[in-house]
Amino acid sequence: MNIAIKELAYYSCGSGDLTLEFFSNRDENEGKRAHEYLQSQYNDKSKKEVYIKSNVTIEGEEYTLHGFIDGVLNIKNKIIIEEIKSTTTDLDTINLDYHKEHLAQAKIYAYLYGINNNMDNVNIRLTYIDIVSYETKSFDMNLGIDELEEFTFNALEEYIKFLNLINESNQKRNKSIKDIEFPFENKRLGQRDLMKAVYECFKNKDILYAIAPTGIGKTMATLFSGLKALEDNDKLFYLTAKGSGKNAPIDALKILEGKGLEIKAIDIIAKRKICNRKTPNCNPDDCPFAKGYFDRLKDATMDIFSKYNIYDEYILTKISNKHQICAFEFSLYLSYFCDVVIADYNYVFDPHAHLIRYFEDDTYKPKVLVDEAHNLISRSKEMYSSIISSNDIRALRRNTNGITPSIRKECNKAIELIEEYRDKVTDKAIYISELPDSSLHSALNSLLNKCDELLEENKNNKTIDKDKILDSYFKILDFTRIFDYFGDTHRLIASITDDNIEIRYFCMDASKLLLDTIQTSIYGIVFFSATLYPIEYHANLLTMSNGKYIELLSPFNPKNLDIIINNKISTKYNNRKNTIDDIIEAIESLTKAKPGNYIVFFPSYQYLNMVADNINDNDYELIVQTNSMTDIERNEIIDKFKNTTNTKVGMFVMGGAFSEGIDFIGDALSGVIVVGVGLPLVCDENNLLKDYFTSIYEKGFEYAYTYPGITKVIQAVGRVIRDENDRGIAVLMDERFGYKTYFSLYPPHWQNIHLVKNSFELKKEIERFNDEKLQEH
Repeated sequence: MNIAIKELAYYSCGSGDLTLEFFSNRDENEGKRAHEYLQSQYNDKSKKEVYIKSNVTIEGEEYTLHGFIDGVLNIKNKIIIEEIKSTTTDLDTINLDYHKEHLAQAKIYAYLYGINNNMDNVNIRLTYIDIVSYETKSFDMNLGIDELEEFTFNALEEYIKFLNLINESNQKRNKSIKDIEFPFENKRLGQRDLMKAVYECFKNKDILYAIAPTGIGKTMATLFSGLKALEDNDKLFYLTAKGSGKNAPIDALKILEGKGLEIKAIDIIAKRKICNRKTPNCNPDDCPFAKGYFDRLKDATMDIFSKYNIYDEYILTKISNKHQICAFEFSLYLSYFCDVVIADYNYVFDPHAHLIRYFEDDTYKPKVLVDEAHNLISRSKEMYSSIISSNDIRALRRNTNGITPSIRKECNKAIELIEEYRDKVTDKAIYISELPDSSLHSALNSLLNKCDELLEENKNNKTIDKDKILDSYFKILDFTRIFDYFGDTHRLIASITDDNIEIRYFCMDASKLLLDTIQTSIYGIVFFSATLYPIEYHANLLTMSNGKYIELLSPFNPKNLDIIINNKISTKYNNRKNTIDDIIEAIESLTKAKPGNYIVFFPSYQYLNMVADNINDNDYELIVQTNSMTDIERNEIIDKFKNTTNTKVGMFVMGGAFSEGIDFIGDALSGVIVVGVGLPLVCDENNLLKDYFTSIYEKGFEYAYTYPGITKVIQAVGRVIRDENDRGIAVLMDERFGYKTYFSLYPPHWQNIHLVKNSFELKKEIERFNDEKLQEH
């Protein structure tokens, strides 16, 4: 069995706190450069990045230890094994107990080098290098080979206990995956075809788009096939756009577990939600779950791994609280040892948040399922966009005023460079450039370096507001990172809002960046959703048209969904006040014809509130979504809809928390009204998209406005029919719904369409449909 020396050292000897240095990962590139700088100073006889491996035997089992030694120094014929660690920590505060795993790594390298070269004693040097100043601090020692052997074998014995657990788990996984049968007696229409396509995609390391209408059972189908396709070192990622979307895969895994599946699976939950203290403040001096985190990580890992298989929010919180370690960082660490990882899109595709171990080396072979994949287009553009403003820098300057070392000079320089855009913006509504700002990038990097010094020297200063400083720090850091990805599909946009100058690196199309991740790091990926219409649009903007696709039929009788289009009403911005009465009358027609639960979807909160404010003397419970709604409030509303004792009308925003990823089954939802065609806001950024996509695909308005809008409409209508026993109505209110352009974009199962031109005809069609019986497929 192969064992990486770094993993061995970090598991067996890990120690220390979670610190800013750990959270920011800012020193990744700077750390590489610092390593290279130090190695560039080596003499001709010294070697860098020396690969070493050796076999050792413990209790009859042979293990191959391997890794890269940072430096094998030859100084006056004296051999020294050097391990280099880059840092932003004040070098004066670092001692050999700083992070014990660093010295452990050096000792194990030294042992292997010693036995490979028949040495009785080995010289070791542990060197810390400051990533800003390149100043160093070294610890030198000479240890006997017997002492190094004892240390290495003790570390191995610790690690092998955990390896044995992993091996036992892998054996159970492989056997249970082979033996597990589909958990339901009958497969739904289309489910078998989807399962076959997913399995073949993963086996061929391909790209697949699956248009899978509601009711096919796509969660179980994709997960089951993904599990069947797993091989050694594979990991199955199930990605969702919203937290609510994780419930389905977790429930599916628990069903399979009940049928005999034995795998390790984890749900990566947002930091703000799973934080042990519910108020994220990750300074180890303030948070007991960050203080000594690495000292307790090993015991917590052994505890959870030996007792549980599916690590959901409850289990993660329970074990992390028991061992007093950060639940969020614990979940990221545990994912290394799990077969299935359920997470948000950004853990795979965001260059700043992705799980580096899976997507920047070849240790693992990720297979990826992307649920509700239509969301990834807008999300991916956000991942590669960032914004900074003059007020952001002023806030940092204000919050660090009077603190030494002063960063005022660096703040002033950054503000000066941002303010240079004021004249450029004044001439136009916005200023657009096809190039990033190199001068600003350099100034912001200098500011970040100075911030590192300030934060390190004041890490024990209780009088400063570190949270506010860190908010600014990470915002600047995010902006500087996007500079490295700025390309043909980016634009620099400068604008002024309330006299505040904002500089945005705006990504118009992230498909090239997504495809690069897929081709270099992913061993098969499936994009699936009920709303991948038109498929060319989604394939172009996700994978530059690469990939195969499969379109599946709805398992439900289309006659059970009545699509009523009022195409004599205009919901365009200037006419919205004139539509208030029509919308209220449509609500009354539905609720009076049949008591039940209904949802009205609007394109904006402004439009929603305009109508809600005019509803009086209603005989139904009105539930209105707000733009500041919490997860708890959202779940309370979902619970209300499960109660069918009284008629309820929810007024929600299209594309929001209630328009997808939620099952309103049976009487929980009798119908929806969709107000408008869901077009994104007409603004400078979207018009920039329109011009860009016109030049690329000659479909600028469609790509920037029409297609994103119809996707939200189809998602909203998809809430109505969730199983074969559902019947319901979808009222579409806008003249454009009757255009040929829109008819060509409707899903194939939208067959039962009726056009009406006024409230009277709408009422009659609702009554006609409600008088019919449930139609079997």
